[in-house]
Amino acid sequence: MNETLGDYGLRRRRLRLTAIVGTILLLALLAGVVLLHHFWPFAEAAVRSNLSEAFSANVRFGSFHEKYFPPGCVAENVVFQRDDDGAPLAQIRRLTITSGLGALLRHHVSLFRAEGMHVTVATKSLGQNQLRKQTTIDKFVADDAELEIPRKDSLALRFVFHSFSLNNLNGQGVTKFAAVFDNPLPRGAISTTGQFGPWNKSDPAATAVLGKYKFENADLSVFKSIAGTLSSDGNFGGTFKHMMVEGDTRIPSFVVASTGHGVPLDSHFSAVVNALNGDVTLQRVAAQFGKDIINAKGSIARREDGKRSAILDLACDRGRVEDTFYPFIHSPKSPLAGEIAFQMHVVVPSGHEPFLKKLQADSKFKIHNARFTNRDLETRVSLVASPHDHDETDTLANFQGEVKLNHGIAHFTNLSVHDDGAAALLSGSYDLTDQKVNLHGKLKTEASLAKTTHGIKAVFAKAIEPFFKKKPHETVVPVHVGGTYSHPNFGLDMGS
Repeated sequence: MNETLGDYGLRRRRLRLTAIVGTILLLALLAGVVLLHHFWPFAEAAVRSNLSEAFSANVRFGSFHEKYFPPGCVAENVVFQRDDDGAPLAQIRRLTITSGLGALLRHHVSLFRAEGMHVTVATKSLGQNQLRKQTTIDKFVADDAELEIPRKDSLALRFVFHSFSLNNLNGQGVTKFAAVFDNPLPRGAISTTGQFGPWNKSDPAATAVLGKYKFENADLSVFKSIAGTLSSDGNFGGTFKHMMVEGDTRIPSFVVASTGHGVPLDSHFSAVVNALNGDVTLQRVAAQFGKDIINAKGSIARREDGKRSAILDLACDRGRVEDTFYPFIHSPKSPLAGEIAFQMHVVVPSGHEPFLKKLQADSKFKIHNARFTNRDLETRVSLVASPHDHDETDTLANFQGEVKLNHGIAHFTNLSVHDDGAAALLSGSYDLTDQKVNLHGKLKTEASLAKTTHGIKAVFAKAIEPFFKKKPHETVVPVHVGGTYSHPNFGLDMGS
């Protein structure tokens, strides 16, 4: 035998050492299995505890299944509830959580997929729902989800998400988001992408946000008083409580429902939005309403009584009076055609009143080169925003005055009308709902009414001619305009 006693002893020591090392490794493996089983993050109790802590809610599962390759779990019919007597905060038909060993060591979850998720949340707690446990979710997916916001005096708002994803949720740095969903009020489709973060723990509302949006086919008829289809796109950035938004809106036909008349309305705007309460401050709006060029600013916010109001200041230096009037009158065309300029303060409170009843306005206006239109001429809607041809022999008039609109009635003060042959100063009212006219004032004109065929004198000629026969030297005549817009009455003001 070539093997010596020395070699034999060395081989036995090697075998003994190998057995000892193997035993140690086996014991370590067994200890690891025991510890992993004890601290396995995807055990039912561990997952329930983590979700409960993260969302400050009690959590229950309809069924639960652990997965080991890759590590994770699947839970079905998951319910999050904060109040045993109230509606669940959230329900998930199927929840899948997946991670890798490397991600587990870094306190990461690779994928958190919520299928058939329905969340119900009160508006006052929208800013309070946030993940509290510092486990980073690399990707959160909740396609075909619903977010429901109950309201006391009306139907709940329901947002339906066709797709929704967050990357790096609750992690260091920024969280990226993408969503496509149906907006409930007004109903339309919104798509948005962007990012927010890093998360401001001391003041979450001050967390930075950046992104872009597209809003398509929004049906304005849900507001009852108006109608039309709105589309808008733009960019936003800032913080959740002070978000700068800049974009464009397009409404091919903005319609006042009570008249059924509409004109195109396009705008470019910049605004500040508080995403926590929905308040909007319109810093600048450049709009084209038919052929009216309008600049505006204002706000859409809650008043002290809790109801929202739109408050706007409008200025138009160049426009057409036929476009300005057309949506608010029942007749097929404006009573006047001409150039208009105005300044207007408008308040539109929320509520279910008809638009013309709740609209409040205070305006100063000037109308140049105006002519009275032919009331018997039918005008197609498609030509409303186009210039009107007129007979060059028509007498052109200028108007200016002040008007306050409240509860559907326009109250005119200092309404002056003048042309080459006469001038009138009137005051009174016009009811936008029943079209009743009630104006009183004085007409200043030449004593002779001979050959009067155009202008202001022609409007009043038949009614005031007997007055001039009795008082041929008078040049100031008290006049009254009554009746309705379709059938006005021009005459002497017998009460003056």
